[in-house]
Amino acid sequence: MNETEPDQPPYPVELASLLAGRLREARRELVTRWLERIKARVTLSAMEVFPSESLLNHVPLLIDGIATYVESPGTDLDGEDPVAPKAMELGALRHEQGFDAYEILKELEILGGIIFSFLADVADEDGVEGHRRDFLICWQRVAHAIEMIRQATMTHFLRLSNEAVNEREDRLRRFNRMVSHELKNRVGAIRGAAHLMGESWLSKEEEDRFHRMILDNSEELNRLLGNLEALSRIETDSRRSQNVLLPQAAAEAARQVREMAQAN
Repeated sequence: MNETEPDQPPYPVELASLLAGRLREARRELVTRWLERIKARVTLSAMEVFPSESLLNHVPLLIDGIATYVESPGTDLDGEDPVAPKAMELGALRHEQGFDAYEILKELEILGGIIFSFLADVADEDGVEGHRRDFLICWQRVAHAIEMIRQATMTHFLRLSNEAVNEREDRLRRFNRMVSHELKNRVGAIRGAAHLMGESWLSKEEEDRFHRMILDNSEELNRLLGNLEALSRIETDSRRSQNVLLPQAAAEAARQVREMAQAN
């Protein structure tokens, strides 16, 4: 006699619909709780945590997605549902704001804790009935939805972070080549002028010109080394915006190019 596998227990549609409906009704309240908890952990104002109304609307959409996932067992958060794109936008925002991976994981953990605490209160209300197995099935769906949101957020955040690191390394390589070229030119000019200074056939005017060349290039070397020393002390995260006085920056760049051309 062949044994047959027992049938899977039916999905608790009624309980799942009730919990999903309560999540949708309370999504603004849940967002407010989450925002307050995040503000208590980071040095950002409420508008900096979500600097626009559209970004603030991300979290209600995420909660709506969780509710739909609980209510409909056939829902796939990786499909056309807006939850995954919104979670990725959250990862992009946190990358732009300079959050680290731990802070993002922590804020999503806080979101999960708020949702579970809210649903636990709902489960204790009069009129909410269901077998323990039914509650566990719904709890599992909620946990899986939160995990999918966490994965989408972190995957996009880490992808952007990796791209930023690669771009920074490329800029550093270009910068090293430029500095090496500048140092070689300055040192070469000083060495050449110093060798010629010992020649007996030099006129006083030519000797003075080579002397100025040595002084000018040594001063530029000192300035360049000072800039490198100042650069090494910069600890500000490069992802944060910085104000730059464009006219002064352009004038300084033009001056350096002009002096390099004259030295050559």
